[in-house]
Amino acid sequence: MIRSAPLPADAEAAGRAWERWRAAARTATAESDDGPAGPETHDGFRTLLDGVFGCSPYLTGLAMKETDIVLSLATRSPEEAFATILDELRAPVTAVQSNRVAAQELRRAKRRAALLIGLADLGGAWRLEQVTSALTDLADAAVHRGLGVLLRQSAEKGDIEIPEGDDPAETCGVVAIAMGKMGAFELNYSSDIDLIVVYDPERIRYRGARDISEHASRLTRSLVQLMQERTGDGYVFRTDLRLRPDPSVSPLAVSLENALTYYETMAQNWERAAMIKARAAAGDIALGEMFLHELSPFIWRKSLDFAAIADIQSIKRQIHSSKGHDRIAVAGHDIKVGRGGIREIEFFAQTQQLIAGGRDPRLRIPATVAAVDALVETGRVEPVTAEELKAAYVHLRSVEHRLQMLDDAQTQKLPSDEAGLRRLARFCGYRDTEGFAEALTGHMRRVAGHYADLFAEEPSLAADQGNLVFTGTDDDPGTVESLAEMGFGSPSSVISSVKSWHSGRYRALRTTRARQLLTTLAPTILTALSRTSNPDGALANFDRFLSRLPAGVQFMSLLHANPGLLTFIARIMGTAPALADTLSRNAGLLDILLDPGDEAVDDLSAIVAHCDRELSMAENYEDVLDAVRRFANDRKFEIGVGLLNGSLTPDAVGRGLTRIADTSIRALLPHVAGEVARRHGHVPGAGMAVIAMGKLGAEELTFGSDLDLVFVYDDRGEAKHSDGPAALQIGPYFSRLSQRFISAVNTMTSEGQLYEVDMRLRPSGNKSAVAVPLSAYSAYMQNDAWTWEVMAATRARIIAGPEDLAENLLTTLREIVLRRRDGEDLRRSVLDMRRRIAKQHGTRDPWSVKHVRGGLVDLEFLTQYLILAHASDRPAIVRGHVGAAMDRLHEAGLLTETQYGALSEANRVLKSTQMLLRLCFHHGFKEANASEDFRLLAAEIVGGGDFDDVREAVRRAEADVYRAFQEILGEENETMTTGDSA
Repeated sequence: MIRSAPLPADAEAAGRAWERWRAAARTATAESDDGPAGPETHDGFRTLLDGVFGCSPYLTGLAMKETDIVLSLATRSPEEAFATILDELRAPVTAVQSNRVAAQELRRAKRRAALLIGLADLGGAWRLEQVTSALTDLADAAVHRGLGVLLRQSAEKGDIEIPEGDDPAETCGVVAIAMGKMGAFELNYSSDIDLIVVYDPERIRYRGARDISEHASRLTRSLVQLMQERTGDGYVFRTDLRLRPDPSVSPLAVSLENALTYYETMAQNWERAAMIKARAAAGDIALGEMFLHELSPFIWRKSLDFAAIADIQSIKRQIHSSKGHDRIAVAGHDIKVGRGGIREIEFFAQTQQLIAGGRDPRLRIPATVAAVDALVETGRVEPVTAEELKAAYVHLRSVEHRLQMLDDAQTQKLPSDEAGLRRLARFCGYRDTEGFAEALTGHMRRVAGHYADLFAEEPSLAADQGNLVFTGTDDDPGTVESLAEMGFGSPSSVISSVKSWHSGRYRALRTTRARQLLTTLAPTILTALSRTSNPDGALANFDRFLSRLPAGVQFMSLLHANPGLLTFIARIMGTAPALADTLSRNAGLLDILLDPGDEAVDDLSAIVAHCDRELSMAENYEDVLDAVRRFANDRKFEIGVGLLNGSLTPDAVGRGLTRIADTSIRALLPHVAGEVARRHGHVPGAGMAVIAMGKLGAEELTFGSDLDLVFVYDDRGEAKHSDGPAALQIGPYFSRLSQRFISAVNTMTSEGQLYEVDMRLRPSGNKSAVAVPLSAYSAYMQNDAWTWEVMAATRARIIAGPEDLAENLLTTLREIVLRRRDGEDLRRSVLDMRRRIAKQHGTRDPWSVKHVRGGLVDLEFLTQYLILAHASDRPAIVRGHVGAAMDRLHEAGLLTETQYGALSEANRVLKSTQMLLRLCFHHGFKEANASEDFRLLAAEIVGGGDFDDVREAVRRAEADVYRAFQEILGEENETMTTGDSA
């Protein structure tokens, strides 16, 4: 019966193995020193074992342990020997057996069958279908017997009653559905087995204390452990349950009702394809056949479902396919999922079976070769195409088996090294690697060509990216490689996310149409996200957005109709995390992306009206907090979009963000005061003002800015305490109001956070009360304020509070700023303060545009110094906004034309850069990590042809600012010393 044999790759190893085998055989047969009869006396058998011993350590090891299997083949056929192994496995489980004994028996049967099947395959005694059928019969018998053993144990414990008879599994109410290659009788040599365990509570005679679902899952877990746990005797079959319905959330065993419901409502088309091969393999076969019969309408749809066809074609087109064959190689090639591989043949058949099998029962065939023949019979495939595909399938599966026989590894990847390829080539019967490679690549090229023709008229969804396949249970290697090349740091996480989209777990993706649209769009979505600054972060933001989207068909259709919208959404998701979070909370903001319009950043009445609309729907205090946050976050989103799309300048963005903050504070303060008044009443005749300092005061807010606030209350009246039921003295009252207000701004609600409040600019900083009386504030500012506090006062604005209190505060602040000062003392104080800041925050990173020497701090200090030094004679120069201050300083002759031109441009560049970096990066910016998309964005916003121009503009701006700083304040060079980083 021997018709072929491998060639030994290592003759010395073969010789050593022969010596060991002879010794083992003599021990087993107790024959004379002349050696056992059989292999030595038959040329073909001896040649076969020469090849095995010289190539496969795994089969050699089995031959040493199971010498009787080898010897028996001298006197009987492999069919007879295999039938004996199966008969032992199929023997009735008539008594309770321990797991240890059952495991030993199952592993010994697997070991003996693996050796026998391997020899029959390598010797050419069995054709491919005989080999795969034998492996599948072995798996069926092993799983059935294992289930029988476990059922006997459960009955012994009193958990179940089993029917009378020799086979406890036959009517037990639990069935193992074989999927994939096991279902089609196509198991490979070292294959995993894919199972779906289904149980019917009505058929199980359960008597245990636990829930029946828990019992079924425990039984399944024990069965998997019995099959795949490695012991000193090896293992039986690695067992995979991930093809069950919704495996991430469902139990290991699925009830009949839940399984049917899932397939009828949630399952995807790739799961339809998987069900083509489904078969009741072990346990309650009648239950399994009934289950599959019920599923027949799901698998085989009678009507021509154009949406399903498009979805199937989309799945196919996600796999990179073209007429060129440049990517077909040998070394390291995956003959299952690589170009021209086994999966392409399987998919060639399955897609056409799904499309036409509902109307033509002749196509409802699980086995791949038989399915290809059926396609010829029904006129869907040309005979020559079918013959080439079948020949390639047999060849590739045979190579796959030999690859796995080498070391019992579940792999389809060819060796990458020359020695490994030579060993495999010899094991496949080729004298050299060249002949092996020529035959293999010939078959793969023919497969790839036919596969590319399958939907040749359809445009590729992934032509630029390589494989992007999100079907099945395992990560597709080509997809992992493609995602890594696209810039994703965690391809497996990306695959998991996309699979979860397809599963319909999100509300927006529960309809079939939404998931079909997603299938088509997935590669485009991933490509757009990959071009952002942070692809993995962009995907996480997009995933969060999808999870909160109320409906998906409209959104997916929008992306189809507006390709530019997807690009812009990806830019938001990848480069502006704060905007991404806002969009995730409010999908209605998509309208802004579709029609941005003119952002009314200077129209205060429109901004206030927007806030009032949100507040009008608030029914209680918590609603007020959420309403103000919705207003602020929506408007900040709108302004961020304006910056990203170029419709708003950074200066306009600063004004817009400031007006949003002003409006939020003015809207929120009365409601907070009302909450305080409910318990503590009011202080008659007294009120509190809110002073905006820093960037808020200067109307230069940027994204993520804190609010620098000072609270001052009016203590000029006679009332010294509040009039409520829990009265407070005036100081504690306004401190309570201020603290409550800060909490209202800082607190995180379901709508996010409004702002962070910074109180360090109040008199005496954090050492003083939160709210300061007017008398103390005025006295402090007039008599005790430090230079830096007076500098800060140049940017102060009163944004809320009683009018007369606001006027009094403005008068006080103006008097302080306009006071005549000693120029030299002021200069030294400013320089000393700048040294202190440099010591704490110093950096040489040019992208730290705030603290680097020549950055925004130097620019602010320079303008504030000039204002304080000259405001007594030129009051018109007092301006909080740096740009406006420089305009007035230039008009007053305090900045030369050269200085003014250089500083104005530097202010624009540095503020634009800070605005962009604050929008796009939560943490520090590292140029090496900047994506191409961000670089282009920076060039658009900051200005310049490319990112190199931006970098040069930033460095030039910092140099110009620092030069002017030295010219005006006369700083010594040693004051440039700073830390290395901030």
